[in-house]
Amino acid sequence: MDDLTKHLPLAPRDLMILAVLAESPIHGYGLIKAVEDRSETGVLLDPANLYRVLKRMRTAKWIKEVPASEGSRRTYGITPLGQNVLSAEVARLESLLNATRPVLANGQHS
Repeated sequence: MDDLTKHLPLAPRDLMILAVLAESPIHGYGLIKAVEDRSETGVLLDPANLYRVLKRMRTAKWIKEVPASEGSRRTYGITPLGQNVLSAEVARLESLLNATRPVLANGQHS
């Protein structure tokens, strides 16, 4: 079993890409639009850098190229490792949020 903590924390961009790919495989431009549509915090993917990020994620074995369902566009899907990394990051973030909720609920500020 891969030690998932070595992959964490994820950059917001990486988290959003994995989350979109966990829903279904998608091509590069579709990935840009899907991240934009889902991101309430303004995570934007720069088209000029997208394929560099995707290459890094493929090298890390989080994603893979999958047969295209439409035309000849490169389509990407999440791997089992990528799904595990995504789940571990979501759990990490939930833990952080849970730790801060009592402080916020009590109105305590530093």
